[in-house]
Amino acid sequence: MIEVSINGSLHWLTWKRNIFTSDVKKWELLLVSTFFTTSKSNDINDIRLVEYKEKLNITCIDKESDFKKVWIMKSYNIR
Repeated sequence: MIEVSINGSLHWLTWKRNIFTSDVKKWELLLVSTFFTTSKSNDINDIRLVEYKEKLNITCIDKESDFKKVWIMKSYNIR
């Protein structure tokens, strides 16, 4: 499991394709649902959580069609 660090928070992509976030300064935890749900169709996809230009991103590569989707979280607040 790869951890991504952005804005003082650590982020992980769970096996159910949710984002688990931990604010290390405030000791707050957050679970965010994504539109990449676990399903047989997503089993053929390579889904990863990455940091790009200080923003949280999810990339999804369809291994059969070689098609790539990118989801970018422009801003967020952990409360």
